[in-house]
Amino acid sequence: MTLDIAWVRESLAQLAARETGQSLAQRAHGFRLRPPVDPATLKRAEQAIGAPLPEGYRHFLTAVGDGGAGPYWGVVPLGEALERWTGALGDLTALGRDCPLTSDVDFGELIGQPDDWDEHLARLESDPEYEAEYDRLAVTYAEPPWIDGRVPLVDYGCGDWFFLVVRGPRRGTVWVDSVDGSTGLYCLEVDFETFYARWLRRALAGEELPNAYYSYLEYGDNPRYRPV
Repeated sequence: MTLDIAWVRESLAQLAARETGQSLAQRAHGFRLRPPVDPATLKRAEQAIGAPLPEGYRHFLTAVGDGGAGPYWGVVPLGEALERWTGALGDLTALGRDCPLTSDVDFGELIGQPDDWDEHLARLESDPEYEAEYDRLAVTYAEPPWIDGRVPLVDYGCGDWFFLVVRGPRRGTVWVDSVDGSTGLYCLEVDFETFYARWLRRALAGEELPNAYYSYLEYGDNPRYRPV
């Protein structure tokens, strides 16, 4: 899909004018967009990737705004996204390699986590090897090649964050990284503009977020997301 720029700006203005009902994260970005991306920053990113950014995301950055108002804590400006990688890895080499992710990586499924949550918690306390396996997976999936070909998009909170695949078989899809939380990596099965538009429509409607399994998948089409 292609976002209607006028609709986005009008919708954000309506939301910014509301005096009540804003979350802490929404107050942080104030429903305000940054100016469109600086051409030098865009060029730096695309040179590192070796290809243009996915079309919908590129359109947002160049025609709508370089971050600001968006889901949860807002859209990360492209320059900041690049600095996160250089700060963590020293350079942007990882952006030029394909992301190998093709489907969800659920740590519980890989380890054999019990369906009963209380049983899972009890096992974490009583079985050091069970707990250590989660730690090993968290280390593995926080390193190349699993972090290759990805651009940070949005901070969800508590160490979880969304990213866009910019190289590889799932190029253009939005994912959530819940590796720090020892949960895994999950594809929302939508592109950036769909992700953004669904957030904006829900914000305009003033709908409260329902309690759900895998709540960070709410703006996507991943069937793991199920309201309780």
